Amino acid sequence: MAEDLEVDLFGDPVQLDREARGRPEHRRTKENSNKVLLAFARGLSEKEAATAIGVSVPTLRKHYFSECAKRKDARLRMEMTQLARLNDAAAEGNVTAEKELFKRLDKGHLEQVADRVANRGTNGAPPKAAKPGKKAAAQQKAAQVRGKYAPPPPPRLIN
Repeated sequence: MAEDLEVDLFGDPVQLDREARGRPEHRRTKENSNKVLLAFARGLSEKEAATAIGVSVPTLRKHYFSECAKRKDARLRMEMTQLARLNDAAAEGNVTAEKELFKRLDKGHLEQVADRVANRGTNGAPPKAAKPGKKAAAQQKAAQVRGKYAPPPPPRLIN
């Protein structure tokens, strides 16, 4: 294919009247890779990330496997990258970057305190087990019956 392809508003190649059957083969680009990572950092699903770059979910998984693997960590990594950049700018004497860095660190600290306060009642103890339903409670009571109405013991194997 020629290098000077016509592209639409979103940067996708315009396919002239049925050059070939089906869609053209997707080509991985750094720009699309960054879009996928930003979509995951924003908390979007694979389907939404695939839609953002104009491919299907299987194509996304095929060509952007490493980005999909980083999906869970994308938000944290993006925040840490931004904090590192702000720290570098603050170290060079940028006062605005220093103020923004302090704001973000303070916000993170407040979120941690809020989580601790919200979980204060548990004191780190595991959550209580759910109460059994009516049927399970009746079965437990029946298993505890003793005397004349106790269930018979299971049969023993004779060797």
